[in-house]
Amino acid sequence: MLVLNHQDGELRYKFEEGGFAIVDSKLYVSIETKAIDEDTYPDRFLFAIEGLLLKNGLENTHFEISINPNYEPPNVHVYTTYHADQVTANVKLTVLTNSQIEIEIDIKTEDVIYYNEKAKPNFFKGNVILPKKDLEELWIPS
Repeated sequence: MLVLNHQDGELRYKFEEGGFAIVDSKLYVSIETKAIDEDTYPDRFLFAIEGLLLKNGLENTHFEISINPNYEPPNVHVYTTYHADQVTANVKLTVLTNSQIEIEIDIKTEDVIYYNEKAKPNFFKGNVILPKKDLEELWIPS
């Protein structure tokens, strides 16, 4: 389970689809979730890492990545009902096998519900085990 800590309460999500790919020593990660409760808004939370250079190949690591102001890799993406402009993600990557990793995420983004003076930063946290896939199979915005 992944949890979005919003000022109006916790919003719970389950992993639906995703994976990771390594292309030219660069890591790509895609996590697509769906709200557990039908009435939750937003009903989806999507997260992606695009083109993070792996200097030593796939290994256990901990890193922080933020939106690239030039919209080029390495970059991080969050989509709920809109594509977030402000994202910072702390990521712990644990290699389970050559074809499976565990990702623990702590993502900070702008408010997913309020866009006025009520808006406060949101934190999306959780962990998920991801299979290795071809890059074309992952949700990576272009």
